[in-house]
Amino acid sequence: MKEEEKSKKKEAECSGIGVICARAEDLPNIQNVEQFVQSVRGVLKERGNVIMTRLNDNDLEKIDALIEVEVFKSRSEAVAYFIHEGIKARSDLFDKVTPTVEKIRQLKKQAIEALGKTEEKEAVKK
Repeated sequence: MKEEEKSKKKEAECSGIGVICARAEDLPNIQNVEQFVQSVRGVLKERGNVIMTRLNDNDLEKIDALIEVEVFKSRSEAVAYFIHEGIKARSDLFDKVTPTVEKIRQLKKQAIEALGKTEEKEAVKK
């Protein structure tokens, strides 16, 4: 009876995040599932920005398969998770480009400030 109560409690905890949960005897490596669940929870709790994207049929089919087996609740959740994981996997790319992007932003800011000062001088001349 105690084991059945534990199982029901585990199901209740897992159902709220849209991820299939399993008992240790169901999967040879339950740690990977638990790590995945934690990873999904972490990524999805911080979503606040909305974007629109287009996917090819093959990618959409794979996303929909994960939704069908309740790994994710929605396409939005799945895409947000995989974008996050893709960015994390290519952090080397972002490490290379970020300093240049920061320089560009600084130069744009300087150009805007310079234009603002020029416009002020022209207004004073008139």
